[in-house]
Amino acid sequence: MQIGGVNSLREAARWGETPIIKKKAVEASKNAMTDDFVKKLQELARRDAQKGGGMSQEAIDLRFAQMGKYVSPDRSAPIAQMTQELQKAEKAHKGEDPTLEFLDRMLAHLKGKGRPERIVKSFSGLAGGCSGDLHSTPENQVATVYSPDGEEIAHYNTSNGGWMNLPTRAENQFLRDSTDVYMQAWNAARAEIKNGAQKPPVACEGETATFDVRA
Repeated sequence: MQIGGVNSLREAARWGETPIIKKKAVEASKNAMTDDFVKKLQELARRDAQKGGGMSQEAIDLRFAQMGKYVSPDRSAPIAQMTQELQKAEKAHKGEDPTLEFLDRMLAHLKGKGRPERIVKSFSGLAGGCSGDLHSTPENQVATVYSPDGEEIAHYNTSNGGWMNLPTRAENQFLRDSTDVYMQAWNAARAEIKNGAQKPPVACEGETATFDVRA
């Protein structure tokens, strides 16, 4: 039961489902909602509403810049470290002279030893307190980087073209919260525009309304 519990906790952390990860996500998003950021986002929302369009690229860029500054983990350093480990594994599979690979495999098979067909490793103490693991074969390599809390933040797969950033719970929380701020301002601006268009013209003081009754 204890082992199962540990595995369940690790799996929950992997997907950002532990209580501590959820709590940190809310706190990170709240801290990122600075007064200056909210003001700029609301101004952009009102401008977009006046133009009759949806969220502009400028608003999107503003949100992602703020997220990168306050919420997103530093992925670049641990990814670089794991990339080095992937390269080491690749060399272990291929050797220095790929043209001799087939012959070497045959000789290794006859001798009962040789280059590893499968390499599985786990790493702790990566940059920023991150950890990682890799599964490598001559045909494909897979690697994952985890945050200090065990949440997946980046994934590598040779078949999928390399490294891909995985959004964290905190990043998703911030995107939801910032979208709410934007939409509240956008909806309010659209309502003002609509109400202004529906109001009948008001005659100035001293003027009377006139009607053209000519056939």
